[in-house]
Amino acid sequence: MLILAAAAILASSSLLQAPVQTATVRVTVANVWEAPNAGHLPLDPHVWPTPQVTYAQRIALVGHMPTQVLFGETVVVLSRRDGWTQIAVPDQPSPLDKRGYPGWVRSWQLGAPPEVAKPQVTVTVRSGRLLDGDEVSFGTQLPMTGRRGKLISVWTAKGGTFVRAADVRALPHTRADIVRSAKQFLGLHYLWGGLSAWGYDCSGLTWAVYRAHGITIPRDADAQFAAGTPVALAKVQPGDLLFYESPVVGHVSMAIGNGQMIEAPNSRSEVRIVPIRTSDFRGARRFF
Repeated sequence: MLILAAAAILASSSLLQAPVQTATVRVTVANVWEAPNAGHLPLDPHVWPTPQVTYAQRIALVGHMPTQVLFGETVVVLSRRDGWTQIAVPDQPSPLDKRGYPGWVRSWQLGAPPEVAKPQVTVTVRSGRLLDGDEVSFGTQLPMTGRRGKLISVWTAKGGTFVRAADVRALPHTRADIVRSAKQFLGLHYLWGGLSAWGYDCSGLTWAVYRAHGITIPRDADAQFAAGTPVALAKVQPGDLLFYESPVVGHVSMAIGNGQMIEAPNSRSEVRIVPIRTSDFRGARRFF
């Protein structure tokens, strides 16, 4: 019995010490699904803001495509099945999984991670293009390996390449600049689960804008509401987040000053500026 107990302890210890397997996203944007084959969205992100994706197709994403991951993102590999990989996304904190937002992506959209951790640069223009031709969205983070004049050398799952230094310029950490980042997406069509410059949902927009300024917040509206510091509506400042719907928080917007807010409202609409609503208002939260 002692031998069996010792073996069990050793087996448990080896499992706890097993290295975490990770991968890197190798496509411009990878759609993350609740389960393999849970839904469909064209792989080309350029069609997402257009009428080629109908309202019926947009509504069909609800509950099936909870998020996306950007080019170069490191994800934790949880399991594999029939051409699909179950992942958790560490940079998208979520109460659904302590390792990061969970879901499934097509396995071919993932590649090997870098062998050594490197400092990251963040794409801070609406979209940019790497010298090897790959297009990258606002908010994309890439490991930096060096600098050559006006170019930054970066590592991707496809190998080494370059990005323009101007496309990864660090953003000032001010409320005015956070609002300015959000405003560049005015008119962009809402996309449920969207997390890129070709379509955001409400919490995707706030998550992406904050992260581009060096502030990582939870991915979903209800988790953002739970994580932020409460602030009275009368004391809200530009950049603070405003939350709506009950009994469970289901919508978030960003205050921009002068009694207005910017939001990605729903599948029929585009990112817009509107007066701050007080109906169905749940509270304001501050993260910096």
